[in-house]
Amino acid sequence: MKRDLKPARKIGGAISVPGDKSIAHRTALMSILSNGPIDVSGFPDNADCAASLRAAESFGVTVEKLADNHVRLQPPDQPNIEAETIVDCGNSGTTTRLLAGLVAGTDLAVILSGDESLSSRPMKRIVEPLTAMGAELIDSEGHLPITVRGRKLLPFEYQMPVASAQVKSALLLAGLAAGCSVTIREEFITRDHTELMLRHLGTNIEIREIKPIMEPDPVDPRKKRRVMPESFRKEIILGARSKLTGGEIDIPGDISTAAFYFALAALSGQTVTVTDVGLNPTRTAFLDYLKAIGCKVEIDNRLIVSGEVRGDVTVTGGELKARKIAGETTVGLIDEIPIVAVLAAFSEGETVIRDAAELRVKESNRLEAIAHNLRAMSVSCGVLEDGLIIEGKKDLSGGDFVSFGDHRIAMAFAIAAQGAVGPSTIDNPEVVDISCPQFFELLDQITQ
Repeated sequence: MKRDLKPARKIGGAISVPGDKSIAHRTALMSILSNGPIDVSGFPDNADCAASLRAAESFGVTVEKLADNHVRLQPPDQPNIEAETIVDCGNSGTTTRLLAGLVAGTDLAVILSGDESLSSRPMKRIVEPLTAMGAELIDSEGHLPITVRGRKLLPFEYQMPVASAQVKSALLLAGLAAGCSVTIREEFITRDHTELMLRHLGTNIEIREIKPIMEPDPVDPRKKRRVMPESFRKEIILGARSKLTGGEIDIPGDISTAAFYFALAALSGQTVTVTDVGLNPTRTAFLDYLKAIGCKVEIDNRLIVSGEVRGDVTVTGGELKARKIAGETTVGLIDEIPIVAVLAAFSEGETVIRDAAELRVKESNRLEAIAHNLRAMSVSCGVLEDGLIIEGKKDLSGGDFVSFGDHRIAMAFAIAAQGAVGPSTIDNPEVVDISCPQFFELLDQITQ
């Protein structure tokens, strides 16, 4: 059923958003391997994270609800599941890829499946390195379902060919389950929730940041130049026989969800605060982007809890200016590109987004989905092989938006509708339940 969306007359206020999806997934799945219970505060109630909880239960984890968004995960004495059991991962790529790694390091065998959307997403990126570690994975022409048969794995070193926190996490969990050492090297830094959680829960993990050094310029020896001493920028080393001891984890608000409300402040020129939101440095590229296009960003009450930085973030909109997005900036913004594209439509000038081909194999083909909906607002939007060209304009018209079954597309254009001239609609608004069932309720709290 379609949802009617009217332009907001008044925007502003403070809200808190549900807990971070990325952290919640990892907490649920790591509980399978823990040697003690994990008490989790701030666990979100979205469909994706529920898939990870169900997966954990299928391996013997007891999930006890202590209060709203507060659960205790009691691990089994030994992870166990009947051979060739089908584990339904729903729409969650994180559940699928991390669980594949975890099972690869055990003596268990499962079949990972998912819904139609998840079954269309690429899985070779985990199949190949996990197979190289010694596990047996049988995919369906690079997609789900995947049969994973764990094996005794060998120590493994791997330099990431593409930026993917999910692949990195799958390999680390494989090593953790198997008790073997794993060394991963990254040229492009990806979100590091897995490494931080492993350290917080007691594992033997070393993280080495590679810094540039100064050396004589071969063209002009009187000068110095900055060079990287290695072909990578970060090295993560999981020690052999690492163990999880259990403990407490307090999950901060999800900054990827908060981004939509920050964008509302940006396009309206008003002020919105999101309290107690995660500020992991690998996740704050959107805040940098907001400042670059003309917004004011303030952070208060910054602190570290359960190994993760958090704080209260206030965004005030301004005169938005177009800015090119490419390379490592795109990597940092990959989840936020739908709402970045909406802001580009409200900005002065032409925005070019490159190096975003990954968006073609998300919950939808997000490049095409974004372009379709921007054109419904009479915005000029060209689709590139790896990105978009968006011509900003004033007085965008409302439109009949299509979600394409993608929660981030639905959320992005629900925000766009608030700044449009005239009413809009969005089909299948329930798709936001994948990441934030409270999305429209929170939107109502800061709009009139």
